[in-house]
Amino acid sequence: MLFFRKKKLHLLLILAFLTLIFFLNGKINDKKIYFPIKKISLVSHTNYSDKIKIYKKSKKYLSKKSFFNLKIIDLKKEIENVDWIRLADVRRVYPDEIEIYIIEHIPIAIWNDKMFLNDLGEIFFANDIDIKLPKIYSTNDRNKIIFKYFVTFSKNLIKNNIHNSVIKMDENNRRSLTIKLSSNIIISLGSNDIMNKIDTFFKVYNSLNSSDLTKIRYIDMRYLNGFAVGWK
Repeated sequence: MLFFRKKKLHLLLILAFLTLIFFLNGKINDKKIYFPIKKISLVSHTNYSDKIKIYKKSKKYLSKKSFFNLKIIDLKKEIENVDWIRLADVRRVYPDEIEIYIIEHIPIAIWNDKMFLNDLGEIFFANDIDIKLPKIYSTNDRNKIIFKYFVTFSKNLIKNNIHNSVIKMDENNRRSLTIKLSSNIIISLGSNDIMNKIDTFFKVYNSLNSSDLTKIRYIDMRYLNGFAVGWK
């Protein structure tokens, strides 16, 4: 009887030992990454975003991921958190490569001295860049409307061969819009019927003699049936 008890205890010890080995072996294998990602390629050209930050974020996310178990959508979000990146696309290239495609924000103006306005009328935060841009001031919910005014006015400057650019656009709390040109002429458009007033402004501007333009301080378009010109 004692012999059988010792034999049973012996078998239990062996079983426990084998279980422990199996458990430890499983833990070791858990740390092993099969089909690791060995190459990260940034395919797109960058003008504003930091390539090093893109690689660092990508490597950090991919450090414990294999080619098959990484979540593309999560890496996409990580990359889109890098300054100046508007959209990112991530693709697997068998057997061990990840390709990254990005679309950057294209800035057209500085928004409220803290953000930027892009070429789609979206406002976004990003680090400063060494480039001169017009300044636009308005509430953040008005970005699409102000963008429309800015683009329309800027296109009309080119269309009418006027060698000026918008350097400042300011919409106050009453939504009254003022534009300052690079020649320092200030145009007051008011808060109503802005698109028609922009059209009227260019008709007025083209009717003036070129010698008069350098003497103008402001053009006030806020009148119902006319405008006022202020001279220097």
